[in-house]
Amino acid sequence: MGSNKPDDSDILVLRRGDKKVVCEILEKGECNKFTIKLEDHTIGNIINEALCHDPEVTFSAFRKPHPLRNEIEITMKPMGYAGVKLLADNIISLADDVSNMRKDFIRKVQSFKAKKAFYDDY
Repeated sequence: MGSNKPDDSDILVLRRGDKKVVCEILEKGECNKFTIKLEDHTIGNIINEALCHDPEVTFSAFRKPHPLRNEIEITMKPMGYAGVKLLADNIISLADDVSNMRKDFIRKVQSFKAKKAFYDDY
């Protein structure tokens, strides 16, 4: 009996010739639809949330077309700007935020360990 589970290579590896991100311009509503392969709800929700807070974006939505296909779609309507640039700028900003959170976390863990070591001496 067959399984409907996707092959591991389809989930983790981009096939030769495939693009990670494909942008399609939708005539209806002048929107950009980005199909992003090898991603799921986690990154889709984060990117969509950032786009929703961007004042240069009129509309943003995210969906995962099928639970067994490892891709997401983000649709956005930019206000006079190139949608690809807006998406890239928001992703760069998110990466900076994650980097800053990581540095802050490491600093706080080190501070905690230093305090704990100080009190362990007594």
